[in-house]
Amino acid sequence: MRFRFCWDVDCPDWLLAEIAALAKMTSVKLRLLVGQVAKAIPGPPLSYEVVEKLTKDAKLESSEAMAAVAAVRWVLERAGGAGVGGPVLDSELQQLGLPKEHAAALTRVYSEHQPRLRQALRQASLKEGGDPEWACDVVGVDVGGRTEAVAQLTLDRHGEGSKIALSPDQLLVLIHELSEARQIMEAIS
Repeated sequence: MRFRFCWDVDCPDWLLAEIAALAKMTSVKLRLLVGQVAKAIPGPPLSYEVVEKLTKDAKLESSEAMAAVAAVRWVLERAGGAGVGGPVLDSELQQLGLPKEHAAALTRVYSEHQPRLRQALRQASLKEGGDPEWACDVVGVDVGGRTEAVAQLTLDRHGEGSKIALSPDQLLVLIHELSEARQIMEAIS
């Protein structure tokens, strides 16, 4: 089954195992833990003492507690990156087996922190510095004794030019795939 917060792919098996650990906690403690994890994504790292205190009642061992933190962080980052709304995340977490009160607690904190999470994820993502210069020329290439026209794409950033030559068919496929990617990105945002 595909989940929007997983970027429309199946949920990883390890996350399903951690859902069971999260369900051992009370919904109030889970909400507090999610709040601490959400604050730690753009800010200072999460303190182990805080995690230990919040997971103590659920009798999670230290490795289980840290795995639960990793699961919460993974859910928050993927949902924030995919631009998933609170109601969708709530429904999908319940489909994965998280109790309704727990899913509501996690979703409530996610909704409160969503703008900060998205901003932190944007800042942490890979970016191209400055405005790259693009050029496209049609050039002739010698292929088996005859000249064929190809599109030569050039990307120049910081004085380091990169070139790629595409046949007309390859260029059409590239344009089609980039158009599909744009449609997907627009649908997500």
